[in-house]
Amino acid sequence: MIAPWIVYIVFLIRIRRVMVLELPGSCKVGEYYETGTMTCQSCPGNASMATSSDGFSCSCEDSSIPLNPGRCKPCGATALVSADGATCVPRRCQTNAGRTVCRRCPSDYVSETQNFDGSPMKEVLCVKCARGFKAVNNACVRCPACACAKNEMAVRDVCVPKSFVTARPKYEGVLHPSALLDIIKHEYLCIIQDYRACRRLASECVNNFYPSDAAGPCRLWQQRGLVVHKGLPPLLIESANDKEPGIQLPRGKESLKLAFIIYTSVGGFKILQDAKDAISPCFSAIEITIGKDFTRDCVYNMTDLPLSDGDTLALYLQSGDDYTPLPVALRKPGGSLVQRATWPSSKFRRYFVVHNSLSPTNSTNTIYLRTLLLHLRMQRSKSLSTHMTIEAQYATKQTYSRSVTTTLRVEHEMPSAGVLKGLEIWGGVLGALLSCYALVQWRGVLRRGGLQISLLPLLAGSIADAMYFAAWLATLHALAAEAGSHGLTLPPATAEEHIIRAFVFSSISLKAIKAAWVNWRQCRCDVFFLDWSEYNPPIKGNYENNLWKTMMVAREWSSMQTKRRANPGFTVALTLVILHLLTPWQLSLPNSPSYTWAVGTLAWWAAYAPILLAQWVWDRIVGSPTLGIARVCDGVGLSLMVFQEEFYAHYVHGRNNGSPDAKAVSGPLEACRVVCAPQLRNVYKQLATAGLGAMDEHETRQALLSRFLAAFFERALDGLSWVASERTVLERLLDVELVAREAGNTSALLYDPDSMPSCFALSWWGEEWTLATLDAMLFGCILLATKDCLLAALVTLAVWQIAKQLRAWFGDKNLKQHIGIEDTL
Repeated sequence: MIAPWIVYIVFLIRIRRVMVLELPGSCKVGEYYETGTMTCQSCPGNASMATSSDGFSCSCEDSSIPLNPGRCKPCGATALVSADGATCVPRRCQTNAGRTVCRRCPSDYVSETQNFDGSPMKEVLCVKCARGFKAVNNACVRCPACACAKNEMAVRDVCVPKSFVTARPKYEGVLHPSALLDIIKHEYLCIIQDYRACRRLASECVNNFYPSDAAGPCRLWQQRGLVVHKGLPPLLIESANDKEPGIQLPRGKESLKLAFIIYTSVGGFKILQDAKDAISPCFSAIEITIGKDFTRDCVYNMTDLPLSDGDTLALYLQSGDDYTPLPVALRKPGGSLVQRATWPSSKFRRYFVVHNSLSPTNSTNTIYLRTLLLHLRMQRSKSLSTHMTIEAQYATKQTYSRSVTTTLRVEHEMPSAGVLKGLEIWGGVLGALLSCYALVQWRGVLRRGGLQISLLPLLAGSIADAMYFAAWLATLHALAAEAGSHGLTLPPATAEEHIIRAFVFSSISLKAIKAAWVNWRQCRCDVFFLDWSEYNPPIKGNYENNLWKTMMVAREWSSMQTKRRANPGFTVALTLVILHLLTPWQLSLPNSPSYTWAVGTLAWWAAYAPILLAQWVWDRIVGSPTLGIARVCDGVGLSLMVFQEEFYAHYVHGRNNGSPDAKAVSGPLEACRVVCAPQLRNVYKQLATAGLGAMDEHETRQALLSRFLAAFFERALDGLSWVASERTVLERLLDVELVAREAGNTSALLYDPDSMPSCFALSWWGEEWTLATLDAMLFGCILLATKDCLLAALVTLAVWQIAKQLRAWFGDKNLKQHIGIEDTL
């Protein structure tokens, strides 16, 4: 039982020892790694020995020869180690005044230390290399330029005929002399069918932006009088014209695939046609989804660039096994495009990524590819096609910067989707109709005694509705038309996107003016509670006893001020559900803010309509909330009168008709509209503002006004009477009075067949259309700006709640001011 534990302890000790072992790379200078003990050991001292190249032993230092396995002898400064490393061969030296100077071999000589039979020489001998060779690392190597004939000259280690050099035009550019010599060398080698030299010459032509100088790197391509050489790579795309190529898109094709081809600086070739071949996100096969723009930014350190100086690239349209070259326009760091000049065509085939050029002043300039822009211009005819323009934009690297940024950008220029035509039609029709309706409303407001400035908010609301629905209908029509043609849904053109955005933002701004005007007018309306107990009262001064009646009617009126026909909270929730259900369909649509807004607006109204319909059915079954004010008024014996304009009021009758002497206002007149005669309104205002001395002004004023209005409705005032009239269908539809009923001092009581209280025209209940369109516009505006339906829903709910609280607060303040109470409603 003890033995296994002993084995385990020994094993742990061994593991512990192994964990503290030194590695070969951890040994210091002058030490070697002993594999037996797995530790670093020092080389013998004073033995001219150093660590060997593999690090596992010691060997003789440079300029030393071995004496035995553990000791070496230094040759010193006056001798060289022989070629076999066994002997020190003396050098020819002279000593003068205690200073020793030894001879060195010239640059075109090599030092010999052994005879032909391998024996060491008595003295180091300097031997000159033969013609056609040169000394490199103490060895004679072949040098083609060293064996040039009399009619030749050495150009970058190549013998070039003098006639070839002198026949070339004089170069007057900004290339460094060494770069010009390389061009002459590669040009000559290309002519004598050195194909790699032709490829390098092509790289030099591209890296210098296709110069048109007759003596530049592109000379063999530009001078038409020269013979076209077999190995000369094509740098242009031959075609009948210089327009960008048109690419036909078969029905249902939604993407284009582009392949990169890399031409290396040494004449090599590499094709990047799949994602697995990518050397960088910006230099890989590109799959362009039609209608989808994207941008990729790639940051590189200058030492880690994916492509080296001298490499060039070309883009090809890949269709199965077919590759079609695409022209590239090059834009210099100064912003100017490379021109055609003396080139046969302006369709350049290649571009480069980085180029280090040496200026005549020996300063290095690094030019790199800043942006590769692919612009696709879509066109419709019998079939869908695209014209692709590729532009390589270059910049100069700052000297203090160690990294550069390259951007790959794909942009689309879409054809017109018919949105502008739709805006012309829908905008003209809706704008004309709604503007006429606004003018009719304004005429009605003026007849009711309203302000002339009310034309501004009325027109603003009508124009907002026209712009909003015109933009929505035009966008929906364009979306439906796009989905049914060519099998591919394209987004609207950029100009159409901007116009739709302008229409949406303008409509919400104009609608906000209308909504602000509506709420301001509702919070300043004149409200009066007619107390029928003051009409021939049996007891004087019973105002305090009737205060509870006033509070009941006031609370009922206040509770209806911000009530909506369709709750926005339900609408928002149902809209989000509908958008969630439409997600699979939306994913198939192009990335267009306008289409996203149109679909979101469609979902909003699809949610609003059933909620409004369900609320209407519920009100028909259970009873409308607006009937509560009539029941409360009838129960407490108070009538409600609310002035919408100077001579226009809404009346809810609340007199207890059990009195035998009462001339009841019954039937449809119990909830009617009062078109006040000017004299009636003047008397009302005088009684409401007259000074009453030391008496309780408000109590007395309320009593006087109650008696006055009660006598008016009972037709007990001499000279102030009224007539009843039913509103026509058109008046009920437009909510305006088209004809004058009576003239002079006779007022008119207008009623509708349904006998619904009309006083809620001065609450949110009566302005449902204005508020509903405001909510829809706000939701769509946020959705268009952010493309986030959840954020749009939250903003819409937040604005609704804030507006509701403000409207309730200002409404209660106005009510307290007119009925003279300070209690909380």
